[in-house]
Amino acid sequence: MSEFAGRLTQRVELWARSSFRSETGVSSEEMSLMLSCLAEIVAEGVGAADEAMSVSAMPRYRVTVRRQGEFSVDQQIRWRGRRLLVRQIVDDPKLPDRLVLRCEEQR
Repeated sequence: MSEFAGRLTQRVELWARSSFRSETGVSSEEMSLMLSCLAEIVAEGVGAADEAMSVSAMPRYRVTVRRQGEFSVDQQIRWRGRRLLVRQIVDDPKLPDRLVLRCEEQR
């Protein structure tokens, strides 16, 4: 077992937005659970005030997961009652077994 596996201690869920039309043609969106997995979560502080367009920028996190499923920007990570929006996916070719998701907490 690798050192990386020992750092995956937090249970997270990946949620994605899906759109559909009802029988009457009304467009609607809902969040659906894509997968549940273990992750390493590291706080990265808050974003710059000018990036968040407010004085109180939202906390940012680095979420590292095993490569699995389809991760994409704007999906949501749910962890300990928090909702983290995936802002960036770092796919380092030197580390083929993992993905790093840069996330920002949502209110």
